[in-house]
Amino acid sequence: MNLAFIKKHPVFTLCLGVTVLLLIGAGAGLFLSERLYARQVLALDAVTTRLQQLYRRDPFPAAANVQKEAENLKDVIDQYNELNELLRTGQVNLQPMKAVDFMQFREKSLRKLRSSMQNARIKFPEKYAFGFDKYEGGQLPAAGDVPRLVQQLKIIEALCDILQEAAIVELVSIERDNFERAAPSLETASSPGGDKLVSSQHFKISVRARESAVIAMLNLLASQPMFTVVTRIEMTNPRQEYNSGGPVAAPADAVRAPGTPGTPGTPGAPEPVARERQIILGREELDVKLDLDVYQFAPSLAFKEGGKK
Repeated sequence: MNLAFIKKHPVFTLCLGVTVLLLIGAGAGLFLSERLYARQVLALDAVTTRLQQLYRRDPFPAAANVQKEAENLKDVIDQYNELNELLRTGQVNLQPMKAVDFMQFREKSLRKLRSSMQNARIKFPEKYAFGFDKYEGGQLPAAGDVPRLVQQLKIIEALCDILQEAAIVELVSIERDNFERAAPSLETASSPGGDKLVSSQHFKISVRARESAVIAMLNLLASQPMFTVVTRIEMTNPRQEYNSGGPVAAPADAVRAPGTPGTPGTPGAPEPVARERQIILGREELDVKLDLDVYQFAPSLAFKEGGKK
């Protein structure tokens, strides 16, 4: 292209130059894009290859990890068993027994309880059965209920020993968990002695005792080896005729003029009613109702190689 043609067609020449520059830029961009694409393909191939390698690996179970976890499991079971044995100390376990033998055991235990109560000078209802009235007429319990009945009777013996040591005045009643009344269910099947790690039985005790004896009884329940938790306590004073802290009405004599016969402060006049209402506490006998749960803990867990108990 000569100079004359350029001078004759300047617009065409300018457009041609711009087009050439655009083509050069597009070529350069295409070249750079191709190189970037090639690098991305190589990176993707490398990641895909690594992923396939990971998929083909079989890292579990690793022998070292299995051994370490087995040691950790053994340590946990040992710690649990140590605590569990401390909690099981002094607990009354289920004792297999025939129904006929239980009746003899019951009579012997009740005679022992009555005799010990009398020796401790503790009042109790005449011919009291200590919560086992159902079998007073000679009715045999179901064979499946006998082990737990024996357990409950021994627990009541332990509770009565505490009452005697605390020196209560009178045993009004003692109630046990009458589990044999209910039909067999999941709850009955998982009763003490089942598959539960921890279970409990509920007892209710009603006594008459002085304040010092009540405090001693609570301390003995808390300190004995048999795991016992007091869930409710109610104390009433039969000699207390009004609620302590309640409003006291002013006597009518308080509005009389000083020196008037019968007015407080006058010789020979009676003392105000408010002064006669004294809080009685300490030496009198209190009516005490106590609810408590006696817990039983399952035997310790056995550890076997392989991580199974």
